[in-house]
Amino acid sequence: MNTKLFSKITIASIITASILFTGCGDKTDEAKKIVKPTIIKTEKEDTVADKKVEPKKEAFSVYTKYDSVVQDVFKDVAKVAPDGKKMILVFGTNTDPYSDRLKADIQNSADLSKRLKEEFSSYYFKAHENLRHKQFHEGELMDVDTKTMIAVYGVTATPTIIFTDDNGKAVIVVPGYMPAKQFLVTMDFMAQGKWKGKDRKNGEIYESLRDFYIANGVDVKKKDK
Repeated sequence: MNTKLFSKITIASIITASILFTGCGDKTDEAKKIVKPTIIKTEKEDTVADKKVEPKKEAFSVYTKYDSVVQDVFKDVAKVAPDGKKMILVFGTNTDPYSDRLKADIQNSADLSKRLKEEFSSYYFKAHENLRHKQFHEGELMDVDTKTMIAVYGVTATPTIIFTDDNGKAVIVVPGYMPAKQFLVTMDFMAQGKWKGKDRKNGEIYESLRDFYIANGVDVKKKDK
């Protein structure tokens, strides 16, 4: 099923995100505190794991107060396509406080919500739901489901934020929560084309992004060569 989609995605380009966000031994203490991804669990898996414990009634609704943000800012995931813009794909859950924190940032930042709506084709996927999607890939729409997209993009934590080019190809994959300022600067990096001509496989894009962060006041420590 959709082997063409799997074969065309460069897994190395996704894994290299660890160079900047998860694999650097020289991150500041602040950065370590910020990026705390939560391993995805579906409602079904949680039920099986906790079947001997009486579930709390609010278990799957406690982190839903920002759901209106998803509806107001992000596009309908029935069709996932650039539509002439770069894309931002966010994978989150309603039971993850860091996904909720990201939604709160979007609600509280007029600049962030406006740019998500106007400058990018932005989509929010609930990783605990397996929906059907029409996904744009190399000029055509293909039938996929949420689980397939999670596998293709190597999503193992929520939130995961993926920035793509205007053809829908992943450029930057962030496995963890990003504060609003860092999110906005990453948008600038994409909008200004600072990633163009950089090799995804050897981490050049992430080194360039690190330098861009430093130049724009995002607190990261430059990796020593």
